[in-house]
Amino acid sequence: MKPSRYLVAILTAATLLGTNSTGTAADKDAAAVLENKVDPQAIAILNRAVEKLAGAKQFSVNAEIWSETELEEGGRAQFTKTVDVKLRRPNKVQADVKTSVPKRSFYYDGKHFALLDQQKGFYGIADAPATIDETLAKMEDDYGVSFPINDLLLSRPFGDGAAKTKAAQYLGIEPVLGVLCHHLAFQNDSIDWQAWVEDGPVAVVRKVVITPKDDGDDETDELQTTAILTKWDFTTELPDYVFTFTPPNGSAKIEFVPTKKADAEPKSSK
Repeated sequence: MKPSRYLVAILTAATLLGTNSTGTAADKDAAAVLENKVDPQAIAILNRAVEKLAGAKQFSVNAEIWSETELEEGGRAQFTKTVDVKLRRPNKVQADVKTSVPKRSFYYDGKHFALLDQQKGFYGIADAPATIDETLAKMEDDYGVSFPINDLLLSRPFGDGAAKTKAAQYLGIEPVLGVLCHHLAFQNDSIDWQAWVEDGPVAVVRKVVITPKDDGDDETDELQTTAILTKWDFTTELPDYVFTFTPPNGSAKIEFVPTKKADAEPKSSK
């Protein structure tokens, strides 16, 4: 399970009240509100976080992502990775993914996209479109490469998936690592998810919990993902060199092989 893809799928509900959708989706949204399934307060608070990111010219953030995994011997265990992201709109992104050691780094400088596998010493470079949105779509569609927590990077963060939201609740104020946050809960057809949005003038998402729903194949609960978002920074200057990729000494260049929804590894041309 790839947390970033789940985040893309479920956090898109943030624009429920602000969307310009028409037709069936709009009718469903209005009906849900009228039936009190969707609490407007929950949507409005999350929408503030969307507007904060959409209006930011640049930002950096750290995400600590905990994912459950089923063990071969039975039972489950949680594993974690951290993602450090730096973004400058409209066309620059850099991200590092780590576990106990550095694993992968992503670079987009407005003209090229680069992925470095630090464990194997391989890197790939591809031409990229002129915007972040186009580049994220191209890399995933053409090469199966998914940027970590890419839902945060879009020009309209979290997208526009209002029709997928079946219910929403505002659950009050709770602390996340000592920061008071509004606790929100949402239910879609395939997943339930929660978001904690900081209370105060800087409305950023501090925590997300994603729980896929049981598909009926077994009696166990589905595996859960938790993301803690810290070190939000909207003021520190991010110069061009931050987003420029320079191959490390001893690394080997390989080619991205066009594929459809493949694993996020560049494949060797050898």
